Amino acid sequence: MANREATLRKMDSPLARKGGERWRDGEIPDIDWSIIGQVCDGLAFANRPLRAATHRVTREYDLGPRGAFILNVISNGLLYPLELASVFKAGRSLITIELARLTRAGLIVSRPGSKDRRRTELALTALGKVAAQQVRDDMSEIVRTHLRGYSREQILLFCEMLHDVRGNLPTTCR
Repeated sequence: MANREATLRKMDSPLARKGGERWRDGEIPDIDWSIIGQVCDGLAFANRPLRAATHRVTREYDLGPRGAFILNVISNGLLYPLELASVFKAGRSLITIELARLTRAGLIVSRPGSKDRRRTELALTALGKVAAQQVRDDMSEIVRTHLRGYSREQILLFCEMLHDVRGNLPTTCR
């Protein structure tokens, strides 16, 4: 259960928020377009290494674009399709399509909930656990390779900064 809560918090899911937006106090940094442009360029193309890390499993099992990521999230303890929709900020119908592909590939199973039989719980099959571990191994290799030479503290700061950038936009930016 602790993994599930940590995953929801990491993904900044509305299911884990207890009110308030995640914004730092302090001054907005004085940066010009040359810096902002580099940040935007990095964000725009940052998904390429992640797609490369999930490509093997996605291709092998004929999954959709979120399939490999869903395996990872289920392995972290998220059990319900509604949780997945919240974490991925996608409609339930898109998640249902991905779940159908994962089920057809033999990577997940669904069953009536243990506490509420009206809710469907998801679980990885043995093959799903192998595929999820493959995704994690490939992601780890890519991240470690691309961030070699940076200290642990720099990488943690990078993580925090990425989390801040992908968070909810303040009203002034909408």
